[in-house]
Amino acid sequence: MAAFHNLPQAWRRVVFLLPVLVITLILATGLYNGTIPKPPIPKVVFGGDHSTGPFHQQCGTGLPLLDSFPDVIRALWAPLVLPITAPKFTTIDGEEKQLPDKLVHTTPLGKRICIMDIDNRDFTGDGAIFADQLPTADNLEAPAAGFVSHYMYAMIHGYSYKFIRAPKYADRAPHWSKVIFTKELLKEYDLVVMLDYDAMFTTPEVPIEWLLNYWNIGPETLVAMAEDPNGEPNFDSRHRVNINSGFIIAQASEKTQRLFKDWAECPEETRYPGCAVWKDKPFHEQSAFSSFVRYDFLDGYSIDTHPQYIRMLPCKEANGYPEVAGCGCLGQFVRHYWGKKGLTNREFTHNVMAAMTPLLVQSAYKQSGIVVDYRDKMLNGSEVLDKPPSV
Repeated sequence: MAAFHNLPQAWRRVVFLLPVLVITLILATGLYNGTIPKPPIPKVVFGGDHSTGPFHQQCGTGLPLLDSFPDVIRALWAPLVLPITAPKFTTIDGEEKQLPDKLVHTTPLGKRICIMDIDNRDFTGDGAIFADQLPTADNLEAPAAGFVSHYMYAMIHGYSYKFIRAPKYADRAPHWSKVIFTKELLKEYDLVVMLDYDAMFTTPEVPIEWLLNYWNIGPETLVAMAEDPNGEPNFDSRHRVNINSGFIIAQASEKTQRLFKDWAECPEETRYPGCAVWKDKPFHEQSAFSSFVRYDFLDGYSIDTHPQYIRMLPCKEANGYPEVAGCGCLGQFVRHYWGKKGLTNREFTHNVMAAMTPLLVQSAYKQSGIVVDYRDKMLNGSEVLDKPPSV
């Protein structure tokens, strides 16, 4: 200690500050390297008897944690999702739909179903899905609204989701890529649902499995697509109403692989003379399927001789939108905004708020401790009332 007092004042300051400097460096290094423990981020859990709603704090219950936004989406929608065996469902326009007595599916398919988007455009402008800045509700582009709604639908029901950034074609319109990549994804998944960005699920609470039951799409069905409106220019070479390939349900099988191979090769005319006209001419791949493939597939089968393989879905249920309801296509389950693509924003907003509104009302006004009811009291001047029980 005497030696310390004999040091010059400047040295005494250095000796005093040195431990502080060392400790500071250690702390800084630890923080930089992430080696110092940090307070845990609060988590939420879903389900179980201890829950009073879709979310509650972790309290050592051992329940599954919501570690990602897809979990949050699924938890928010869980109270609204239609069971896949529910015998009835009332559509948004008030029509009651009933399942048949014999069901195709009684248990969820989960990740074995893939919802697929495909496009070769950049989508990097303001409000687009690949823009540098995340879009807002005010500047969300119409394609982004459609794509995000598909992703949301997949997360609600626990399905897989893929967005394919398609290559460009040297010899045909980009629309043909949906045929090839649906075929490829069927090598990985039991069922692939492909949607154009302007095709959207009208009621996202209805799972694909319920629709498979309702439309009786059994294991033998290779592909299902909606009919087009019954009018010009929507007729094939035999004056039969076209299919619309903006919404495709395809099931994995060797027969399906063959069907999609024939469809993809249709413009090459190895099997279908005259199909090359649909390389670039509207309606491209759907006209090729309508005029050629459905009348000759799997070595001589046709939609008329083997209707179980190709399912034509009613336009009223799987095509169109309210503004064109006069043509018979209302889009009760799937709306396809081919005439007003900008309305995808309206549909997306409606889908989100249709789920959030009842949950918000339940959370705010159907729980105890929030609403205080004085309606049975009569005030007299400025008197103070005893607090009534909350409702």
